[in-house]
Amino acid sequence: MATLLMIHGIGCDGSAWDVMKPGFEAAGWTCEAITLFPDRRVRENPPASLPDLGFADFVEAATAEARRLAARDGAKPAVIGHSMGGLIAQVLAERGEVSKAVFLTPAQPKGCAEIGLPVAWTFLNIILRQDRKRSYKVWKTGFSWGVLNRVPKARHDAIYATALYDSGKVYGDMTDGIEVDERKVTIPTLTIAGCQDRATLPKGVRKVAAKYAKSPAKGDFIEYPDHAHWIVDEPGTDKVVADIAGWLGRAA
Repeated sequence: MATLLMIHGIGCDGSAWDVMKPGFEAAGWTCEAITLFPDRRVRENPPASLPDLGFADFVEAATAEARRLAARDGAKPAVIGHSMGGLIAQVLAERGEVSKAVFLTPAQPKGCAEIGLPVAWTFLNIILRQDRKRSYKVWKTGFSWGVLNRVPKARHDAIYATALYDSGKVYGDMTDGIEVDERKVTIPTLTIAGCQDRATLPKGVRKVAAKYAKSPAKGDFIEYPDHAHWIVDEPGTDKVVADIAGWLGRAA
């Protein structure tokens, strides 16, 4: 096996993968769970420079890491991205920077977005302001209801305590829509949806899967009826890891 580059979602850091990593490592993968811009994306008192970061900056940072791993290993890494990280992973796949890609309850590229009432409630504090020059942390009520809805409530406070501030520009860029040309995606891809997801609606994730089903490599799709957005650490996540590891082992 080679290296698996793991890209977190908005408001998260590399620790979001702590529950999934051991399963991938047991399957033979070297896991590299990066944190994007850890000096600016912090839990409290974000610096004034945080809103300067846009989605393109996140993509360039992830691209640099993929290239570093490729130079180190002599082979391009595979990538798995969750939520916003799933959209970053789509861009890396389009650019040919990775060998195979998993989009885990991903944010949707242009043409696939589904913004319904559950998404609006989850991100209400951000939607009400829509200021690209601010820093944001998803409000606790929205995070609990829309992200952690399949996680036991006794764990919500501890998980929310790890949430980071993020750039309003990144939120705005994703709302505007990120272009990804599926015709340029020539590597194996796997898109994963959770039917209980309130933050990246399954209807939108199904559109992502349909998009890459039309790519030259004809991407695969799995939908889990009992999982939601925090699929990285919900009851049953071990089965999701086993399924993804199996796919990574087969995909070529």
